Amino acid sequence: MIADAAVRQMMRRRGTMLKFIRQGHEKQLSRMDDFDIYGMMQDVGMQMGRKEIITMLQDLCVIGYIKYVQSFDEEHERTKLSEIELTPQGLAVTVRRKSNDEVLFD
Repeated sequence: MIADAAVRQMMRRRGTMLKFIRQGHEKQLSRMDDFDIYGMMQDVGMQMGRKEIITMLQDLCVIGYIKYVQSFDEEHERTKLSEIELTPQGLAVTVRRKSNDEVLFD
């Protein structure tokens, strides 16, 4: 039961991230970076660390829903993801807002 709850929470977080990326696109805002996503997730009460955000965005890339530019900030010794955007597959799942095995939309 606990494993099911953890999986659902992960899927919900992925869906929330995709919604934020889509909303930015709809408003024609500049492409986001991992720090923008981190702040938005905090704003909606989803407490996640920066490394968790990076990992989840990397998962969404592997799944094929987003793409981004990855770099390493030597000054702060951390990975940075910038220019985050939806792929055609990510756009399709986000526009339909239909949950699947990877993401959960509320």
